[in-house]
Amino acid sequence: MCRSAIVFVLLVHLGFHTFWALLYYISLLGVFALVPVVGCYIAFVLGFLGKSVLVSTTVAVALGYVAFSATGLLSGFLISFFRPANIWVAACASVLLSVMLMIGATLIHYKSAAVSGLRGALPIPVTTGRPDAEDLAWALKGQSLDELPLYLAGKSTLIPFSELQPSLSLLPKDFRLGGGPHVYLNLPPQVWRALGSSTGSAKYPVLWATSDDPSGRRLVISVDLKTDVFHNELVSSAEISSRLGNVEAAIRRQTGDRDFRIQQ
Repeated sequence: MCRSAIVFVLLVHLGFHTFWALLYYISLLGVFALVPVVGCYIAFVLGFLGKSVLVSTTVAVALGYVAFSATGLLSGFLISFFRPANIWVAACASVLLSVMLMIGATLIHYKSAAVSGLRGALPIPVTTGRPDAEDLAWALKGQSLDELPLYLAGKSTLIPFSELQPSLSLLPKDFRLGGGPHVYLNLPPQVWRALGSSTGSAKYPVLWATSDDPSGRRLVISVDLKTDVFHNELVSSAEISSRLGNVEAAIRRQTGDRDFRIQQ
């Protein structure tokens, strides 16, 4: 049994997963076209590892290394035993076979859990289809710390988008957000963390327009604190007021501050 062959095959397996991990981190730098590609990899190759990989990409990367370490070691032992003429071909074939087995295990897992299609398996954001809203939602996600919305210390609870925009490094310098004006809900991390730990839904607005567009609706960007997914929607002013009322009630409940208000 050749130890060097085992190590080589293990590194090939880990290298394959590292490639996808790098694509994810590159997507956070603003290459948003990679996001659905990485999402499909996580959903269909790593989905058998459970819901945790679908909720947190960080967890998916970590568990992926565990999974490919296992496949790499097993494949390495088998390849070193049979001693093929070309170890490169054997190692790559073992990666392909491992991926196919993972996809099969994922589909079986989804079927047993009564999950139908990617939308049921992967937290997919609600979107308006507006490029500016899409870019802003991804910039907010990319700028979040510990999967919590960005907090600007020393600022008030509600700040104009113009004060937030310089802190969103993923936005193009010439970025313009249509409609508006818009305001941002600037809450400390501990408040967001408390809201995320509550039972039930944890979807809260973080940025919204303060006036209607020509269709009588307003842009609102929300975050689901349980999945770290940012949604962008067009809703009525009454719907925004209702959602902000829910935020106020949740904050009062979690912090004990009965006088908390969001000045709209």
